Amino acid sequence: MIDPSSSLAFDQIRRERDLYRRLLALGAQTELRPLLAEALGLVVEMLGARLGYLELFEDQGVVGGARWSMAHGLSPAEIENVRATISQGIVAEALATGKTIVTPAAFLDSRFRTRDSVRIRRIEAVLCTPIGHDPPVGVLYLQGHMGAAPFTAGDQDIAEVFASHLAPLADRL
Repeated sequence: MIDPSSSLAFDQIRRERDLYRRLLALGAQTELRPLLAEALGLVVEMLGARLGYLELFEDQGVVGGARWSMAHGLSPAEIENVRATISQGIVAEALATGKTIVTPAAFLDSRFRTRDSVRIRRIEAVLCTPIGHDPPVGVLYLQGHMGAAPFTAGDQDIAEVFASHLAPLADRL
């Protein structure tokens, strides 16, 4: 009989392998959007997020100067409202500090709980990591975690590897 926990571990390892293979393939692609959509979907699935959002900025590190974005886990109508769905306060902090923001419940976190977008939407688990450094050129934002669990340090590592591979490609989009 197969141990269910080993089956789950094997599935996680397979998804992580698939993600890294796709990330390695990014540099050789001429059609980046379809590959990034697939990679974003895979990272959302692998980390157990409810939704994922990538945004690159026209002026480096400037929220609101978006030149390109992509969402996963949102309908086409919801994509129009994605900036209202995510918290600009969390994104702004990730960009200002250059560090990944991880919180198990943004609406309880002293850094974000006074923000209207966080409070009204009762935003729970968030992992938001900058893309690029000095200054960042964008963000990867993941929200909602399976079973209302927080994102783990392992999740953060995977998100940061994903974001680091996107930074050199930002000018190609």
